Amino acid sequence: MKFSILKAVFIVAATSFLAACSSTNYMVHQIDAGTEGNKEKISLKDNSFHLVNGGDGIKTTLILLQEKPAEGSGASALNIANEYLAKHTQAIVAEKEILTTEQALEAAVSNNSGYLVYSQVEIWTDPLGINCTKHYYDQASVLLSIYSLSDKSLISTSRLSAKSCPHTVNGIPVTTGSPEKLFETLFDKWFNENFTL
Repeated sequence: MKFSILKAVFIVAATSFLAACSSTNYMVHQIDAGTEGNKEKISLKDNSFHLVNGGDGIKTTLILLQEKPAEGSGASALNIANEYLAKHTQAIVAEKEILTTEQALEAAVSNNSGYLVYSQVEIWTDPLGINCTKHYYDQASVLLSIYSLSDKSLISTSRLSAKSCPHTVNGIPVTTGSPEKLFETLFDKWFNENFTL
């Protein structure tokens, strides 16, 4: 008798937990194949890279679901990209200052880098878990462009985007969520599509 009651409680709890979990759709979509197209992956072993912050994005606010600047979002995305790439190559320079594409290309060329990775945040929303709803959620959307510096040509531009809310049980978040966590997963997918070790 006790065993069947415990079994029933476990099944109800597991069902409630699974029903309360939210799914996340991680989208890495190439929106520009550049002049040559992205024909093959870039080797991290034989090349050097210049990583540049292209600026902050916007965020949604809880009050009236308005949008306002997401200050520091460009730096957050750049730090995630830099930490990820630094695990695989030492031949990388991260530019903390916000630069235009033209400025970034000039800085990368003067640094004798082989490639420029230009990161520009579009959306970077980070609500408290308990406030996360289907209209107000963790969201990251970042444009990442790769340029070959031998001729300053665009290789590709991809939009990395995801949105979700933390998992909840009876409306209470059981995990934390953030655009940083979303972008870490997105960057991993983008990296595997564009680079080889």
